Amino acid sequence: GPKPLPIIGNLLQIPTRHEAQVYQQWGRDFNSDILHLNLAGTSVVIINSATIANELLEQRSLIYSSRPASEMCKLMGFGNLLVLLPYGDTWRAMRRLLQREFSPHASLQYSPLVVEATHDFLRRLLESPDEFSAHTVHTYGRIIMDITYGIKVDPKGDPRIEMAKLVVDALGEAASPGAFYVESFPFLKHVPEWMPGAGFKRKAREWHLVADEMYNKPFNTTKEDIARGVSTPSFVANCLEPLQNDDALDKERQEQLIKEAAGTMYAAGTDTTASTVKAFFLAMLLYPEVQAKAQKELDEVVGHGNLPNFSHQDSLPYVDAIIKESLRWKPVAPQGIPHVLTTEDAYEGYRIPAGTIVLPNEWAILHNEAVYPNPSTFSPERFLDSEGHIDRSVKDPAFAAFGFGRRICPGRYLAMSSLYIAIASILATFNVEKATDADGVPITPSGECMPSGVVV
Repeated sequence: GPKPLPIIGNLLQIPTRHEAQVYQQWGRDFNSDILHLNLAGTSVVIINSATIANELLEQRSLIYSSRPASEMCKLMGFGNLLVLLPYGDTWRAMRRLLQREFSPHASLQYSPLVVEATHDFLRRLLESPDEFSAHTVHTYGRIIMDITYGIKVDPKGDPRIEMAKLVVDALGEAASPGAFYVESFPFLKHVPEWMPGAGFKRKAREWHLVADEMYNKPFNTTKEDIARGVSTPSFVANCLEPLQNDDALDKERQEQLIKEAAGTMYAAGTDTTASTVKAFFLAMLLYPEVQAKAQKELDEVVGHGNLPNFSHQDSLPYVDAIIKESLRWKPVAPQGIPHVLTTEDAYEGYRIPAGTIVLPNEWAILHNEAVYPNPSTFSPERFLDSEGHIDRSVKDPAFAAFGFGRRICPGRYLAMSSLYIAIASILATFNVEKATDADGVPITPSGECMPSGVVV
Protein backbone atom coordinates (compact mmCIF):
# COMPACT_ATOMS: atom_id res chain seq x y z
CA GLY A 1 0.00 0.00 0.00
CA PRO A 2 0.95 3.67 0.08
CA LYS A 3 3.96 4.66 2.15
CA PRO A 4 2.92 5.76 5.67
CA LEU A 5 4.07 8.91 7.45
CA PRO A 6 5.63 8.79 10.93
CA ILE A 7 3.14 8.41 13.83
CA ILE A 8 -0.05 9.10 11.84
CA GLY A 9 0.70 6.51 9.16
CA ASN A 10 -1.65 6.77 6.16
CA LEU A 11 -4.29 8.80 8.01
CA LEU A 12 -3.98 11.82 5.70
CA GLN A 13 -4.01 9.65 2.57
CA ILE A 14 -7.46 8.16 3.21
CA PRO A 15 -9.76 9.39 0.42
CA THR A 16 -12.87 11.34 1.40
CA ARG A 17 -14.85 10.55 -1.79
CA HIS A 18 -15.25 7.39 -3.87
CA GLU A 19 -13.09 5.48 -1.42
CA ALA A 20 -13.83 2.10 -2.99
CA GLN A 21 -12.69 3.24 -6.43
CA VAL A 22 -9.52 4.75 -4.97
CA TYR A 23 -8.72 1.49 -3.16
CA GLN A 24 -9.32 -0.40 -6.39
CA GLN A 25 -6.85 1.88 -8.18
CA TRP A 26 -4.31 1.45 -5.38
CA GLY A 27 -4.58 -2.30 -5.92
CA ARG A 28 -3.71 -1.79 -9.59
CA ASP A 29 -0.87 0.61 -8.75
CA PHE A 30 0.71 -1.84 -6.30
CA ASN A 31 -0.24 -4.92 -8.35
CA SER A 32 -1.93 -6.52 -5.35
CA ASP A 33 -5.47 -7.55 -4.42
CA ILE A 34 -4.69 -7.09 -0.73
CA LEU A 35 -3.52 -3.74 0.66
CA HIS A 36 -2.34 -2.57 4.07
CA LEU A 37 -2.85 0.85 5.64
CA ASN A 38 -1.64 2.17 8.98
CA LEU A 39 -4.09 4.60 10.56
CA ALA A 40 -2.10 6.03 13.45
CA GLY A 41 -1.20 2.56 14.69
CA THR A 42 -4.38 0.75 13.64
CA SER A 43 -3.81 -1.80 10.88
CA VAL A 44 -6.34 -1.81 8.04
CA VAL A 45 -6.36 -4.49 5.34
CA ILE A 46 -8.32 -3.84 2.15
CA ILE A 47 -9.42 -6.84 0.10
CA ASN A 48 -9.94 -6.26 -3.62
CA SER A 49 -10.75 -9.79 -4.80
CA ALA A 50 -13.46 -12.40 -4.23
CA THR A 51 -10.85 -15.15 -3.80
CA ILE A 52 -9.16 -13.45 -0.84
CA ALA A 53 -12.51 -12.41 0.65
CA ASN A 54 -13.63 -16.03 0.50
CA GLU A 55 -10.40 -17.40 2.00
CA LEU A 56 -10.38 -14.97 4.91
CA LEU A 57 -13.96 -13.90 5.63
CA GLU A 58 -15.70 -17.16 4.72
CA GLN A 59 -13.23 -20.00 5.34
CA ARG A 60 -11.73 -18.35 8.42
CA SER A 61 -14.95 -16.72 9.60
CA LEU A 62 -14.41 -17.75 13.23
CA ILE A 63 -11.68 -15.12 13.61
CA TYR A 64 -12.82 -12.59 10.97
CA SER A 65 -16.45 -12.08 12.06
CA SER A 66 -16.17 -9.32 14.65
CA ARG A 67 -16.55 -5.59 14.11
CA PRO A 68 -14.18 -2.78 15.07
CA ALA A 69 -15.22 -0.81 18.14
CA SER A 70 -16.30 2.51 16.68
CA GLU A 71 -15.91 5.32 19.19
CA MET A 72 -17.97 7.62 16.98
CA CYS A 73 -20.85 5.15 16.64
CA LYS A 74 -20.87 4.70 20.42
CA LEU A 75 -20.98 8.46 20.93
CA MET A 76 -23.86 8.61 18.45
CA GLY A 77 -25.84 5.94 20.31
CA PHE A 78 -25.65 3.33 17.54
CA GLY A 79 -23.18 0.95 19.20
CA ASN A 80 -25.77 -1.82 19.67
CA LEU A 81 -26.99 -2.08 16.10
CA LEU A 82 -26.52 -5.70 14.99
CA VAL A 83 -24.37 -4.64 12.06
CA LEU A 84 -21.91 -2.93 14.44
CA LEU A 85 -21.91 -5.40 17.34
CA PRO A 86 -18.74 -7.38 18.01
CA TYR A 87 -18.95 -11.12 17.49
CA GLY A 88 -20.21 -12.61 20.74
CA ASP A 89 -23.22 -13.69 22.79
CA THR A 90 -25.28 -10.52 22.30
CA TRP A 91 -24.70 -10.60 18.56
CA ARG A 92 -25.65 -14.29 18.39
CA ALA A 93 -28.84 -13.78 20.40
CA MET A 94 -29.94 -10.84 18.25
CA ARG A 95 -29.11 -12.62 15.03
CA ARG A 96 -31.14 -15.66 16.12
CA LEU A 97 -34.19 -13.42 16.50
CA LEU A 98 -33.77 -12.05 12.98
CA GLN A 99 -32.96 -15.40 11.36
CA ARG A 100 -36.08 -16.94 12.89
CA GLU A 101 -38.29 -14.22 11.39
CA PHE A 102 -36.50 -13.87 8.04
CA SER A 103 -35.51 -17.37 6.99
CA PRO A 104 -36.52 -18.26 3.40
CA HIS A 105 -39.72 -19.90 4.67
CA ALA A 106 -40.60 -17.32 7.35
CA SER A 107 -40.11 -14.44 4.90
CA LEU A 108 -43.04 -15.74 2.85
CA GLN A 109 -45.46 -14.41 5.49
CA TYR A 110 -44.57 -10.89 4.36
CA SER A 111 -45.10 -11.47 0.62
CA PRO A 112 -48.68 -10.05 0.51
CA LEU A 113 -47.48 -6.91 2.29
CA VAL A 114 -44.58 -6.49 -0.15
CA VAL A 115 -46.88 -6.96 -3.17
CA GLU A 116 -49.42 -4.45 -1.82
CA ALA A 117 -46.70 -1.85 -1.22
CA THR A 118 -45.26 -2.48 -4.70
CA HIS A 119 -48.64 -1.94 -6.37
CA ASP A 120 -48.99 1.33 -4.47
CA PHE A 121 -45.48 2.20 -5.70
CA LEU A 122 -46.68 1.70 -9.29
CA ARG A 123 -49.64 4.02 -8.72
CA ARG A 124 -47.34 6.69 -7.32
CA LEU A 125 -44.98 6.39 -10.29
CA LEU A 126 -47.94 6.76 -12.65
CA GLU A 127 -49.26 9.86 -10.89
CA SER A 128 -45.93 11.69 -10.46
CA PRO A 129 -43.06 9.97 -12.30
CA ASP A 130 -40.71 12.90 -11.71
CA GLU A 131 -40.75 12.03 -8.00
CA PHE A 132 -39.59 8.44 -8.59
CA SER A 133 -36.70 8.75 -6.12
CA ALA A 134 -38.95 9.87 -3.26
CA HIS A 135 -41.50 7.18 -4.16
CA THR A 136 -38.78 4.53 -4.05
CA VAL A 137 -37.58 5.55 -0.59
CA HIS A 138 -41.17 5.80 0.67
CA THR A 139 -42.04 2.32 -0.60
CA TYR A 140 -39.18 0.55 1.15
CA GLY A 141 -39.58 2.67 4.27
CA ARG A 142 -43.23 1.65 4.31
CA ILE A 143 -42.37 -2.03 3.92
CA ILE A 144 -39.77 -1.97 6.70
CA MET A 145 -41.97 -0.04 9.15
CA ASP A 146 -44.87 -2.43 8.55
CA ILE A 147 -42.78 -5.61 8.78
CA THR A 148 -40.76 -4.42 11.77
CA TYR A 149 -43.38 -2.65 13.87
CA GLY A 150 -46.75 -3.16 12.20
CA ILE A 151 -46.91 0.62 11.71
CA LYS A 152 -48.62 2.11 8.65
CA VAL A 153 -46.72 5.18 7.49
CA ASP A 154 -48.21 8.40 6.16
CA PRO A 155 -48.72 8.55 2.37
CA LYS A 156 -46.19 11.35 1.99
CA GLY A 157 -43.40 12.91 4.03
CA ASP A 158 -43.62 10.48 6.94
CA PRO A 159 -41.10 11.64 9.60
CA ARG A 160 -40.18 8.04 10.47
CA ILE A 161 -38.92 7.44 6.93
CA GLU A 162 -37.06 10.75 6.98
CA MET A 163 -35.46 9.66 10.26
CA ALA A 164 -34.27 6.39 8.75
CA LYS A 165 -32.56 8.35 5.97
CA LEU A 166 -30.81 10.54 8.57
CA VAL A 167 -29.61 7.42 10.39
CA VAL A 168 -28.23 5.85 7.21
CA ASP A 169 -26.39 9.07 6.31
CA ALA A 170 -24.95 9.36 9.82
CA LEU A 171 -23.80 5.75 9.94
CA GLY A 172 -22.33 5.99 6.46
CA GLU A 173 -20.21 8.93 7.55
CA ALA A 174 -19.21 7.44 10.90
CA ALA A 175 -18.32 3.98 9.60
CA SER A 176 -15.84 5.20 7.01
CA PRO A 177 -12.24 4.58 8.21
CA GLY A 178 -10.41 7.83 8.84
CA ALA A 179 -13.55 9.98 8.80
CA PHE A 180 -13.14 10.98 12.46
CA TYR A 181 -9.84 11.24 14.32
CA VAL A 182 -11.52 10.02 17.53
CA GLU A 183 -11.38 6.51 16.03
CA SER A 184 -7.57 6.62 15.97
CA PHE A 185 -7.20 8.78 19.10
CA PRO A 186 -9.98 7.65 21.50
CA PHE A 187 -8.88 10.11 24.20
CA LEU A 188 -10.44 12.85 22.05
CA LYS A 189 -13.89 11.73 23.24
CA HIS A 190 -13.06 13.43 26.57
CA VAL A 191 -12.35 16.80 24.90
CA PRO A 192 -15.02 19.44 25.75
CA GLU A 193 -17.47 20.11 22.96
CA TRP A 194 -16.61 23.83 22.82
CA MET A 195 -12.93 23.26 22.01
CA PRO A 196 -11.64 23.77 18.44
CA GLY A 197 -11.62 20.48 16.55
CA ALA A 198 -14.40 18.99 18.71
CA GLY A 199 -17.07 19.36 16.05
CA PHE A 200 -17.43 15.58 16.03
CA LYS A 201 -18.87 15.76 19.56
CA ARG A 202 -21.56 18.22 18.49
CA LYS A 203 -22.41 15.94 15.59
CA ALA A 204 -22.54 12.93 17.89
CA ARG A 205 -24.85 14.71 20.33
CA GLU A 206 -27.27 15.64 17.55
CA TRP A 207 -27.20 12.13 16.11
CA HIS A 208 -27.70 10.60 19.58
CA LEU A 209 -31.08 12.32 19.77
CA VAL A 210 -31.99 10.76 16.42
CA ALA A 211 -30.79 7.34 17.62
CA ASP A 212 -32.91 7.53 20.78
CA GLU A 213 -36.00 8.40 18.79
CA MET A 214 -35.29 5.69 16.21
CA TYR A 215 -34.96 2.97 18.86
CA ASN A 216 -37.76 4.02 21.19
CA LYS A 217 -40.61 5.76 19.41
CA PRO A 218 -41.84 3.04 17.01
CA PHE A 219 -40.98 0.27 19.48
CA ASN A 220 -43.09 1.88 22.22
CA THR A 221 -45.95 2.40 19.76
CA THR A 222 -46.02 -1.34 19.04
CA LYS A 223 -45.80 -2.17 22.77
CA GLU A 224 -48.80 0.06 23.45
CA ASP A 225 -50.74 -1.56 20.60
CA ILE A 226 -50.03 -5.01 22.08
CA ALA A 227 -51.22 -3.86 25.51
CA ARG A 228 -54.44 -2.52 23.96
CA GLY A 229 -54.94 -5.69 21.92
CA VAL A 230 -54.83 -3.89 18.57
CA SER A 231 -51.37 -4.88 17.29
CA THR A 232 -50.90 -6.34 13.83
CA PRO A 233 -48.38 -9.11 13.01
CA SER A 234 -44.84 -7.74 12.85
CA PHE A 235 -41.32 -8.65 13.91
CA VAL A 236 -41.64 -6.75 17.21
CA ALA A 237 -45.13 -8.06 18.00
CA ASN A 238 -44.14 -11.64 17.15
CA CYS A 239 -41.13 -11.39 19.48
CA LEU A 240 -42.78 -9.47 22.34
CA GLU A 241 -46.02 -11.38 22.73
CA PRO A 242 -44.40 -14.62 24.03
CA LEU A 243 -42.63 -12.56 26.74
CA GLN A 244 -45.77 -11.42 28.53
CA ASN A 245 -45.44 -14.08 31.25
CA ASP A 246 -41.64 -13.94 31.70
CA ASP A 247 -40.09 -12.69 34.95
CA ALA A 248 -39.38 -8.96 35.03
CA LEU A 249 -35.58 -9.10 34.76
CA ASP A 250 -35.46 -11.54 31.85
CA LYS A 251 -38.33 -9.73 30.14
CA GLU A 252 -36.48 -6.41 30.35
CA ARG A 253 -33.33 -8.00 28.92
CA GLN A 254 -35.23 -9.63 26.05
CA GLU A 255 -37.17 -6.45 25.28
CA GLN A 256 -33.93 -4.51 24.97
CA LEU A 257 -32.58 -7.14 22.59
CA ILE A 258 -35.76 -7.01 20.47
CA LYS A 259 -35.68 -3.20 20.45
CA GLU A 260 -32.09 -3.17 19.20
CA ALA A 261 -32.78 -5.84 16.56
CA ALA A 262 -35.78 -3.82 15.36
CA GLY A 263 -33.63 -0.69 15.28
CA THR A 264 -31.18 -2.53 13.03
CA MET A 265 -33.98 -3.43 10.62
CA TYR A 266 -35.26 0.14 10.68
CA ALA A 267 -31.82 1.64 10.04
CA ALA A 268 -30.56 -0.94 7.54
CA GLY A 269 -33.65 -1.90 5.57
CA THR A 270 -35.13 1.38 4.46
CA ASP A 271 -32.36 2.71 2.25
CA THR A 272 -30.51 -0.38 1.05
CA THR A 273 -33.17 -1.97 -1.18
CA ALA A 274 -34.26 1.48 -2.36
CA SER A 275 -30.69 2.18 -3.51
CA THR A 276 -30.66 -0.93 -5.73
CA VAL A 277 -34.01 0.02 -7.27
CA LYS A 278 -32.63 3.49 -8.03
CA ALA A 279 -29.62 1.84 -9.71
CA PHE A 280 -32.08 -0.19 -11.79
CA PHE A 281 -33.89 2.99 -12.90
CA LEU A 282 -30.56 4.51 -13.93
CA ALA A 283 -29.65 1.39 -15.91
CA MET A 284 -32.96 1.43 -17.79
CA LEU A 285 -32.34 5.05 -18.79
CA LEU A 286 -28.86 4.29 -20.08
CA TYR A 287 -29.59 0.85 -21.60
CA PRO A 288 -33.06 0.94 -23.22
CA GLU A 289 -32.29 -2.26 -25.16
CA VAL A 290 -32.11 -4.15 -21.85
CA GLN A 291 -35.50 -2.80 -20.87
CA ALA A 292 -37.05 -3.84 -24.20
CA LYS A 293 -35.65 -7.36 -23.92
CA ALA A 294 -37.03 -7.77 -20.39
CA GLN A 295 -40.44 -6.48 -21.43
CA LYS A 296 -40.53 -8.99 -24.27
CA GLU A 297 -39.83 -11.80 -21.78
CA LEU A 298 -42.56 -10.53 -19.46
CA ASP A 299 -45.10 -10.32 -22.29
CA GLU A 300 -44.33 -13.92 -23.27
CA VAL A 301 -44.46 -15.33 -19.72
CA VAL A 302 -46.98 -13.15 -17.90
CA GLY A 303 -48.98 -11.75 -20.80
CA HIS A 304 -49.14 -8.14 -22.00
CA GLY A 305 -51.05 -5.95 -19.56
CA ASN A 306 -50.72 -8.36 -16.64
CA LEU A 307 -48.68 -7.90 -13.47
CA PRO A 308 -46.14 -10.56 -12.51
CA ASN A 309 -46.35 -12.43 -9.23
CA PHE A 310 -43.98 -14.73 -7.38
CA SER A 311 -45.13 -17.80 -9.30
CA HIS A 312 -43.61 -16.31 -12.47
CA GLN A 313 -40.15 -15.74 -11.01
CA ASP A 314 -38.49 -18.98 -12.14
CA SER A 315 -39.74 -18.39 -15.70
CA LEU A 316 -38.17 -14.92 -15.98
CA PRO A 317 -34.40 -15.53 -16.21
CA TYR A 318 -33.69 -12.23 -17.98
CA VAL A 319 -35.45 -10.27 -15.24
CA ASP A 320 -33.48 -12.30 -12.70
CA ALA A 321 -30.28 -11.37 -14.55
CA ILE A 322 -31.25 -7.68 -14.41
CA ILE A 323 -31.61 -7.93 -10.63
CA LYS A 324 -28.18 -9.57 -10.33
CA GLU A 325 -26.63 -6.94 -12.56
CA SER A 326 -28.26 -4.11 -10.57
CA LEU A 327 -26.64 -5.48 -7.41
CA ARG A 328 -23.27 -5.78 -9.15
CA TRP A 329 -23.20 -2.59 -11.21
CA LYS A 330 -23.84 -0.13 -8.37
CA PRO A 331 -23.30 -1.95 -5.06
CA VAL A 332 -25.10 -0.38 -2.12
CA ALA A 333 -22.05 -0.64 0.15
CA PRO A 334 -19.20 -0.15 -2.35
CA GLN A 335 -16.51 0.16 0.30
CA GLY A 336 -17.81 -2.81 2.28
CA ILE A 337 -18.58 -3.03 5.98
CA PRO A 338 -15.46 -3.45 8.14
CA HIS A 339 -14.66 -6.74 9.87
CA VAL A 340 -12.06 -7.03 12.60
CA LEU A 341 -9.62 -9.87 13.16
CA THR A 342 -9.81 -11.28 16.71
CA THR A 343 -6.75 -13.60 16.58
CA GLU A 344 -3.44 -13.05 14.79
CA ASP A 345 -3.40 -14.65 11.35
CA ALA A 346 -1.13 -15.00 8.32
CA TYR A 347 -1.90 -14.86 4.62
CA GLU A 348 0.50 -15.49 1.72
CA GLY A 349 3.46 -14.91 4.02
CA TYR A 350 2.09 -11.70 5.54
CA ARG A 351 1.38 -11.47 9.26
CA ILE A 352 -2.00 -9.93 10.08
CA PRO A 353 -2.09 -8.82 13.73
CA ALA A 354 -5.14 -9.25 15.95
CA GLY A 355 -7.27 -6.10 15.92
CA THR A 356 -6.70 -5.46 12.22
CA ILE A 357 -9.68 -3.88 10.46
CA VAL A 358 -10.51 -5.79 7.28
CA LEU A 359 -12.46 -4.02 4.52
CA PRO A 360 -13.89 -6.16 1.70
CA ASN A 361 -13.96 -3.68 -1.19
CA GLU A 362 -17.25 -4.68 -2.82
CA TRP A 363 -16.75 -2.25 -5.68
CA ALA A 364 -13.44 -3.84 -6.69
CA ILE A 365 -14.76 -7.37 -6.15
CA LEU A 366 -17.87 -6.78 -8.27
CA HIS A 367 -15.96 -4.83 -10.94
CA ASN A 368 -13.19 -7.37 -11.41
CA GLU A 369 -12.66 -7.62 -15.18
CA ALA A 370 -11.47 -11.21 -14.92
CA VAL A 371 -14.83 -12.24 -13.42
CA TYR A 372 -17.14 -9.66 -15.01
CA PRO A 373 -15.72 -8.48 -18.39
CA ASN A 374 -16.42 -4.80 -19.19
CA PRO A 375 -17.59 -4.25 -15.60
CA SER A 376 -18.69 -0.63 -16.09
CA THR A 377 -21.26 -1.77 -18.67
CA PHE A 378 -24.71 -2.84 -17.46
CA SER A 379 -25.06 -6.25 -19.10
CA PRO A 380 -27.52 -8.82 -17.68
CA GLU A 381 -26.38 -11.20 -20.42
CA ARG A 382 -23.21 -11.90 -18.42
CA PHE A 383 -25.35 -14.04 -16.07
CA LEU A 384 -27.01 -16.07 -18.85
CA ASP A 385 -25.84 -19.10 -20.80
CA SER A 386 -26.25 -19.60 -24.57
CA GLU A 387 -29.81 -20.86 -24.06
CA GLY A 388 -30.90 -17.86 -22.01
CA HIS A 389 -30.88 -19.63 -18.64
CA ILE A 390 -29.05 -18.40 -15.55
CA ASP A 391 -25.41 -19.46 -15.86
CA ARG A 392 -24.49 -20.92 -12.46
CA SER A 393 -20.78 -20.78 -13.32
CA VAL A 394 -20.83 -16.96 -13.14
CA LYS A 395 -20.38 -15.62 -9.62
CA ASP A 396 -23.70 -14.34 -8.27
CA PRO A 397 -23.08 -10.79 -6.97
CA ALA A 398 -25.31 -11.51 -3.97
CA PHE A 399 -22.28 -13.26 -2.42
CA ALA A 400 -20.74 -9.82 -1.88
CA ALA A 401 -23.77 -7.54 -1.89
CA PHE A 402 -25.19 -9.00 1.34
CA GLY A 403 -21.96 -9.32 3.30
CA PHE A 404 -19.51 -12.11 4.02
CA GLY A 405 -19.22 -15.12 6.30
CA ARG A 406 -21.12 -15.03 9.57
CA ARG A 407 -21.97 -11.35 9.03
CA ILE A 408 -24.13 -12.03 5.98
CA CYS A 409 -27.36 -10.00 6.04
CA PRO A 410 -30.19 -11.99 7.70
CA GLY A 411 -32.77 -10.05 5.67
CA ARG A 412 -31.35 -11.01 2.28
CA TYR A 413 -34.25 -13.31 1.32
CA LEU A 414 -36.80 -10.58 1.98
CA ALA A 415 -34.63 -8.06 0.11
CA MET A 416 -34.33 -10.29 -2.96
CA SER A 417 -38.06 -11.02 -3.11
CA SER A 418 -38.79 -7.28 -2.74
CA LEU A 419 -36.38 -6.48 -5.57
CA TYR A 420 -37.91 -9.11 -7.84
CA ILE A 421 -41.53 -8.01 -7.46
CA ALA A 422 -40.63 -4.32 -7.83
CA ILE A 423 -38.34 -4.62 -10.85
CA ALA A 424 -40.57 -7.11 -12.67
CA SER A 425 -43.67 -4.98 -11.99
CA ILE A 426 -42.02 -1.74 -13.14
CA LEU A 427 -40.85 -3.39 -16.37
CA ALA A 428 -44.34 -4.83 -16.98
CA THR A 429 -46.03 -1.48 -16.42
CA PHE A 430 -43.79 1.36 -17.60
CA ASN A 431 -41.22 2.45 -20.12
CA VAL A 432 -38.40 4.14 -18.22
CA GLU A 433 -37.23 6.97 -20.48
CA LYS A 434 -34.95 10.00 -20.26
CA ALA A 435 -36.44 13.35 -19.34
CA THR A 436 -36.12 16.16 -21.88
CA ASP A 437 -34.86 19.71 -21.51
CA ALA A 438 -36.70 22.89 -22.54
CA ASP A 439 -35.78 22.23 -26.18
CA GLY A 440 -37.07 18.67 -26.10
CA VAL A 441 -33.59 17.15 -26.11
CA PRO A 442 -33.24 13.99 -23.97
CA ILE A 443 -31.15 14.49 -20.83
CA THR A 444 -28.58 11.73 -20.37
CA PRO A 445 -27.69 11.17 -16.69
CA SER A 446 -24.03 10.91 -15.73
CA GLY A 447 -24.33 7.38 -14.41
CA GLU A 448 -22.87 8.39 -11.05
CA CYS A 449 -25.12 7.12 -8.27
CA MET A 450 -22.58 5.30 -6.13
CA PRO A 451 -22.54 6.25 -2.44
CA SER A 452 -19.15 7.43 -1.27
CA GLY A 453 -19.23 5.94 2.21
CA VAL A 454 -20.48 2.77 3.82
CA VAL A 455 -24.19 2.09 3.66
CA VAL A 456 -25.24 -0.10 6.55
